[in-house]
Amino acid sequence: MRIYYLPIFFYYLITSCYAQQIDTDFSRNGLFLFKELGMVSSHIIDFDVIEENKINVLYEADTKKNLVRLYKNGTKDIKFNITSSNLDNQNTIPVAMSAKSDGSILVLSNFWNGHSWMISINGFYEDGSVDNRFGHGGVYKKNILDNLEDNYGQYIYASSSDEIIVVAKVRGSSISKEEEKIAILKLSDIGETLSSSLYDDHHFTLNCSAMENNYLLLGYSESVDNGEEQSTYLAGFDSSQMASNNLYCLTIEEDYQSFDHIVLSNSKLYTSQIENETEGVYRIRKYGEKGNLDVSFFDSGKMGYNTDIYNTDFVVNEEGEVFVISKSLDSEFEILIKRLLSNGDIDIDYGVNGVASIFLKYPIIDLHKIRLDKKSKLYISGAVGIDGDSYGFIAKLKLNVQQIKREKLEKFLDNLFTKE
Repeated sequence: MRIYYLPIFFYYLITSCYAQQIDTDFSRNGLFLFKELGMVSSHIIDFDVIEENKINVLYEADTKKNLVRLYKNGTKDIKFNITSSNLDNQNTIPVAMSAKSDGSILVLSNFWNGHSWMISINGFYEDGSVDNRFGHGGVYKKNILDNLEDNYGQYIYASSSDEIIVVAKVRGSSISKEEEKIAILKLSDIGETLSSSLYDDHHFTLNCSAMENNYLLLGYSESVDNGEEQSTYLAGFDSSQMASNNLYCLTIEEDYQSFDHIVLSNSKLYTSQIENETEGVYRIRKYGEKGNLDVSFFDSGKMGYNTDIYNTDFVVNEEGEVFVISKSLDSEFEILIKRLLSNGDIDIDYGVNGVASIFLKYPIIDLHKIRLDKKSKLYISGAVGIDGDSYGFIAKLKLNVQQIKREKLEKFLDNLFTKE
């Protein structure tokens, strides 16, 4: 091959690999932007990838809350139409959503009743119409402890038996974070209260939560004597035992680091912790079904490059491979992805020294949530800046692209410099 073909080849290589990084079949060049004519700003509250790769998206645009469904190609389902005004009023703040096995949707909100904050859940059928069987006319409202304390819903899950689990923070007249308690609310599939109680009558800080089938996991921390003594816990239990609070707890006996995220995958538990702010260490740990640390899994915790560890999350695929996704501090357009093998080792063949780099069209303000479908396609939500305003987005990525990119380059160089 002649040398003057090199610029042409590298241009082709870069552009073709960019097309492989971003799934260009999704929306407009792989990016669905919540920006319409006349819209000043928008942000995504939550989203969920359901069967057949359809996506439910809960978002707010110019203070108006809405719920939409996207097809797997990133176009809107015009037949999906929310008909309830209960979701969009000044006293309701949506915080999370969950899809049930029949395709119906639950939206968790915090509702101001004029005296205190309470839990509010909206139920919708698969087509977006109001589920009038649920609660009272499609809405369930509850103060978990039946008092005037503030309730702040954080997570909502539909178990494999379609029971509904809400994890919330409860605070009294003081707004001090150290004085919050964790509460768990359990409902039937039609919005009837099954149990409603505190997790424990102690002041805990809720850090994260996850649920798979009927198994719920809480990650929380505790401070004693103005934070001088601190500890981090995991609590896991079957949903049928929630009312009794018969829980198994695991204490992390190391220097205090609260859990950042929890992922449950194939009855295995993965947690992340920010361990060293100065060196940017974001470590993943793996546990077995009974909460025992898997010592065969070791993550060094270093992302490489200049990574925003406070804008980082991770997912785990069916093979037990972990993908750590971060916003770059070097480029406002860049997303970094680190791939860990099933034993925790960094896959050095992935990207450059184990870290792949993906660029979006607009400057990234933050990354919000990530979801992985059954075909290992990654969906990322966040916010981008356009002309001084902030707009929510969902991008669809292919996780194996950087390895393909490296293989193409190596083969090209081998062919280029190998003499016949």
